[in-house]
Amino acid sequence: MSIHDRHKERQFQIEIVQHLTTNNWIEGDSSKYDKELALYPEDIISYIKATQIQEYEKMKKREGAKTDEVLCKHVAKEMDKHGSLYYLRNDLKYIGSKFKICQFKPELHNPDTQVKYDANILRVVQEVTTKSGDVRIDLVLFLNGIPISTLELKTDFTQNVQDAINQYKYDRPAKGEALLEFKRRALVHFAVSTDEVYMTTKLAGAKTFFLPFNKGRDDGSAGNPHNPNGYATSYLWEEVLQRDSILNIISRYIHLEVKTKEDHEGKKSKSETLIFPRYHQLDVVRKL
Repeated sequence: MSIHDRHKERQFQIEIVQHLTTNNWIEGDSSKYDKELALYPEDIISYIKATQIQEYEKMKKREGAKTDEVLCKHVAKEMDKHGSLYYLRNDLKYIGSKFKICQFKPELHNPDTQVKYDANILRVVQEVTTKSGDVRIDLVLFLNGIPISTLELKTDFTQNVQDAINQYKYDRPAKGEALLEFKRRALVHFAVSTDEVYMTTKLAGAKTFFLPFNKGRDDGSAGNPHNPNGYATSYLWEEVLQRDSILNIISRYIHLEVKTKEDHEGKKSKSETLIFPRYHQLDVVRKL
């Protein structure tokens, strides 16, 4: 790729970040990302202190100066076992303390819950290096320090969405990498070009299966309609990743499907599929 092409891709990335940061997201620093834990520790601690200071102080009596370190390691360990989605939706327990990692929008008006919802920290970080140190991911999105999504970007001037898909398949090994490994941290991975978006919830090398996350054209064909005001894919960051929208998706629309199979010898095995709604499914449900 030429320097000119790289500049176009970088510009695309910067424009996405600029839109997010003018709409309730905060830009982070890749050096503050903990590669070993696959977390952004500062935000976990900030959120818990802001919303559950009594529980934090209870833990601090036990752990003292090591509280933040112990808490983040505990979050990572539990998410490695049960997945990030589970703890974004359920309490995290630690010897005598109980924490909520995030707060979803209350169904009914509740001032206390609303304050905790408003305290959620959505952060976007550019050029995140993985634990191996060999891979840099264009964008990683975090909710209260927990990675919820990764994005690989391509501009259709230079490469297309298939190049981003191939990057995930062949240059982003998930094994042993908590950020990328199924269920452990990021819930969805988006391959994004200026024209199209594809997604997957499970990176499995060459076998990775990507689904389109496009709006569909007005004539019924695949892809996205022309956008006179910007990129054809801008709905991803302008609508889907909008603060209330992404929190609502995590709260209500992502589903972990668990199936148990039995072979001819009676041996049982379990398979899990993380289902992230496609664009038209979200659109239909939200219009009901």
